[in-house]
Amino acid sequence: MIRNPELPTYVADTHALFWYLENPDRLSLAADAVFRLAAAGGALIVVPAIVVAELFYLTAKAGLPMLPSDLISRINASREFEFSALGQDQLEAMEGITGVTEMHDRLIAAEAMVRQAPVISKDEVLQRSKVVDVIW
Repeated sequence: MIRNPELPTYVADTHALFWYLENPDRLSLAADAVFRLAAAGGALIVVPAIVVAELFYLTAKAGLPMLPSDLISRINASREFEFSALGQDQLEAMEGITGVTEMHDRLIAAEAMVRQAPVISKDEVLQRSKVVDVIW
């Protein structure tokens, strides 16, 4: 699918994406507004590979796995989401991130830095770090 490069771009963290897909009432008003804007075609939400991996891991532990192949297919077929593979740019961006020690969150922040986009996240460590803008 061809995406409009002029759309505002956001990066989803794991819990925000999970809640959007499974329990939208858990989203904050601001996070919900971003997901709704994207669903209406007014924004793009990037889903980093680490988010897909975490969703699979967490949902498999709960006995109801979200299979990566299904999730990636759903992302690729949507107009509001874009899958982002983990690559050199994200790995190198990790070097400049301080205050976020957890690897998964650091990779999500690195994606946001590469995209120059805010992260949709409830994560307080990420919010306090000030390394990227966070919407919650």
